[in-house]
Amino acid sequence: MPAFVVVLILISALFHASWNALLHRSEDPSMSIVVSYLSFGIFLSPALFIDPPTEVIGWALLSGLFHAVYISMLSFGYQIGSLGVVYPISRGVAPLLVGVGGWVILDETPSLTTTIGLFLLTGGLMLVAVIAKNIKETRAVMFALVTGVSTVGYSLVDAHAVDFAGALGYLSLLVLLGSSIVLLARRPSFLQIRKNALNGIIIGVLQGAAYSLILLAFQRAQAGQVAGLRQISVIFGTLIAREALGRRALSGSFLVALGAALVIW
Repeated sequence: MPAFVVVLILISALFHASWNALLHRSEDPSMSIVVSYLSFGIFLSPALFIDPPTEVIGWALLSGLFHAVYISMLSFGYQIGSLGVVYPISRGVAPLLVGVGGWVILDETPSLTTTIGLFLLTGGLMLVAVIAKNIKETRAVMFALVTGVSTVGYSLVDAHAVDFAGALGYLSLLVLLGSSIVLLARRPSFLQIRKNALNGIIIGVLQGAAYSLILLAFQRAQAGQVAGLRQISVIFGTLIAREALGRRALSGSFLVALGAALVIW
């Protein structure tokens, strides 16, 4: 992998960890992430008219529902839990489910690398979960687990839908739908939205930048390598958090990142 691509991936991972840290520290995480989704969707909205995703509106709605669950569960987790607990678990569950699903459901024999990765990933998640139990953040773990499951849900839907529509128009539609569903469910006041507008927009910019850099990396390297190295964001997130969770939290994050990378690679 070229050094330039490695730099792109590391910057993207840092941006991803940074927006999660900003979301965790925000006064109202649920409104901040809704604003970030809205701002990102509005920025991409010209693509809705240039290349409207009319063939996949149903898939966009389903993805929007999964994204609404993702928005809600991640923000609820950050409201009551530590970044060093919620972030590694929410990031690690998706590759774990994909790896185990291919093994159990699709009857795909995992390679030695994948098997090692699954064991490391499981161990890291369990270590973080034990830490969460010790500091009485078990509910946050549950929110993080559902966040990871919703990630798998919208990833599967999106992987199918983009074969039949332009990616940018589809992406704009699904993030607008996802944020709109949360707004309809919560019905916040205009003051709540305005108070979280600046933080939400900054998060949206970091989200868009992280995603754009990964797209550039995908064009210049193998997808598995890019997705694998991207898991270093879990370690970045734990370091940025600067929470007094001890060395075990960092060890758990390292195992999650390494295990997820081996599973995806």
